[in-house]
Amino acid sequence: MEKNNENNKDIQHLNVKKRIMFNKDEDYYFITYNILIILKAFGCKDAKTKWTDYTKLSYILPLVADSTLLDLFIRYLDNYRIPPKEDLEILRETYFKSRLGIQLISSILFTLEANQLVSLVKNEKRHTIDIWINQGNIPETLLKSDLFEVEIKNIDKLRTAISRLKGLSSKTLLERLYTNNGVRVWEA
Repeated sequence: MEKNNENNKDIQHLNVKKRIMFNKDEDYYFITYNILIILKAFGCKDAKTKWTDYTKLSYILPLVADSTLLDLFIRYLDNYRIPPKEDLEILRETYFKSRLGIQLISSILFTLEANQLVSLVKNEKRHTIDIWINQGNIPETLLKSDLFEVEIKNIDKLRTAISRLKGLSSKTLLERLYTNNGVRVWEA
């Protein structure tokens, strides 16, 4: 009975989002919100608990936004066998879109930093830019909205599937999500 109520609630939230009529891959507000809830869910609240390498966000945002896609990735995660052609094509397409989305993520993050909602710091050791959320500058109600329960569930599922995600290098994440599954990747 409780599972049925959760499914009904998820469907209601999805219907609200559909009425908004946006493209999840390009909507600045949706991406921004997902970045903030990812940082909050992973406890990235200061320099000690930071998210290492902001570019990883571009690769996990599609998984957070789409439960079906997340399930596909989890099915092949660390499996070391080439997925069927249809699934391989979905993995490839997701990689390319994610790769192209890095510039958009950068733009959003610099805007969030200018508004003091996040902090960015150069990691000299790893040659990355690391990030954390400035929770004190964000209204508590914003991060507790139940409209995005599906995305929060997906973050929890992702966190369970990929241990130490916030500290992984981009290279390791790309290997686990793509290279090990037959998708060729390139790094900048």
